[in-house]
Amino acid sequence: MFTVIAGTILLAIVHALIPNHWLPLVAVARAEKWKPKEVTGITLIAAMAHVLGTVALGLVLGKIGKELEEQYGNIIYVAYSVLLIVFGLIYYTVNLPHHHHSGQEDVVKYKRSRGKWILIFIVMMFLSPCLEVESLFLSAGAYGMGLVTMLAIIYAIVSMTGILILVTLGYRGVKLLSAHFIEHNEKRISGIVLILVGIISFFLH
Repeated sequence: MFTVIAGTILLAIVHALIPNHWLPLVAVARAEKWKPKEVTGITLIAAMAHVLGTVALGLVLGKIGKELEEQYGNIIYVAYSVLLIVFGLIYYTVNLPHHHHSGQEDVVKYKRSRGKWILIFIVMMFLSPCLEVESLFLSAGAYGMGLVTMLAIIYAIVSMTGILILVTLGYRGVKLLSAHFIEHNEKRISGIVLILVGIISFFLH
């Protein structure tokens, strides 16, 4: 159980670091000359949309996990551990980098009202849930919906905080060199986390 919680925290941090979750906000905010308070408010709205998309799917998978545990008993714990390892291997092998357009000159070409930008970010973030963490929601379902709810809260806090910090730093001109590494290795990092959680869960469930 604790390994699932730790895995969720790690994946939330890694996913928040992906540039396309915060860099577009920075580019638009600087191009449109938004005030710091506006940047903070819009970032929170966008981050909430991202969390909502991830958590909504996670709760559904958690419910499915709970029903499978009730139907198949203890064997489902082993199945979930193997599933996490398989997902981890898939993510590690694929490792497709996220692509984004970070140039501020690109943003200038698409001048929009603040309301339209907010809508764009809400849709973009809602439709880009953290698929890696969904497998953990499914596994958590075997321990009950209480753990699933806890994961949802933890993921929401870590993701929103991470995105807000990165946007704030980026808006202030801080060079986030680690983001480039995360962009090109996010799948591998996520895969390693899932594999470790799967292995530990296999022996400690």
